[in-house]
Amino acid sequence: MTEPLSIKGPIQAWRVNAFTDMPFTGNPAGVVPDADGLSDQLMLNISGELNDISETVFICRPETKNADLRLRYFTSTTEVDLCGHATVSALFVLAWLGRIEGKNETKIIRAETKAGILELGLTFVEGEPGWAIMEQLAPQVYPAPGADFAAEILGLPTSAISDELEIGCASSGLWACFVPLKNLTYLQRVKINSPRIQELWPENHELTGVYPFVFLNEHVTQGRFFSPPKYGIFEDPVTGTASGALGAYLLAHNRMPKEGELLARQGFEMGRGGMVKVSRNTNGKMTIKGQAVVVFRGEINLAGC
Repeated sequence: MTEPLSIKGPIQAWRVNAFTDMPFTGNPAGVVPDADGLSDQLMLNISGELNDISETVFICRPETKNADLRLRYFTSTTEVDLCGHATVSALFVLAWLGRIEGKNETKIIRAETKAGILELGLTFVEGEPGWAIMEQLAPQVYPAPGADFAAEILGLPTSAISDELEIGCASSGLWACFVPLKNLTYLQRVKINSPRIQELWPENHELTGVYPFVFLNEHVTQGRFFSPPKYGIFEDPVTGTASGALGAYLLAHNRMPKEGELLARQGFEMGRGGMVKVSRNTNGKMTIKGQAVVVFRGEINLAGC
């Protein structure tokens, strides 16, 4: 049995494209701004109905005193601890609803998630939201299997793997495996064996995906992100949490830009290109920045639920 539903009428829902300022690009997220009273099963159902290729975020009242709100993230098949692009989308929706306001300033919001309490920011320029800022959790980096095995899972020859960096697993909230490739042609040719992704790191933390990438220059990367089947997402267009983990991985290998930000490009092979700005805080944590644009908003009928 599901828990009682306290919401009687239809609920508001949005679809937002994150890490872009153009419709039909970037990473789509569903956003439900008033989700208190929804059961877990309804959240799964709504996520599948709203957004069949990525996550939906449900904004709820916090359960702890040191948070302003609570964010829950669902794919069509499971709940996940954290989702960068859905977090960015949630902040923009709250601004468009007038629940976060500013003139020429950055508003700070503390969000309760299953990954912990996150400090978020939203910049405003002349009263309009500009960039969402998301501090990541403490970075962690570990080595991963060698080039032969990674190439096999990516459907590439071993010669496609760059020898300038070691393959590694990293997290700034969620774990991913990072595989440097020699050029864009190899990135475009990836034919992932999704059921075997977890084998890249079978004895440690659960991987949310594998991230093959190339350097376009010292400040710009281009990558792709593939998830295991359990998440119900074959390829994620632009991943905020993975971009933060990419920064942690590159920092450990002394390849983060010494000045300025890393620009992580993603989704271009899918026709949904977007970009994440990644930087390192003075406290050693990674920060990601992104924009968002609304695609549509409407209501979900819950009659009979």
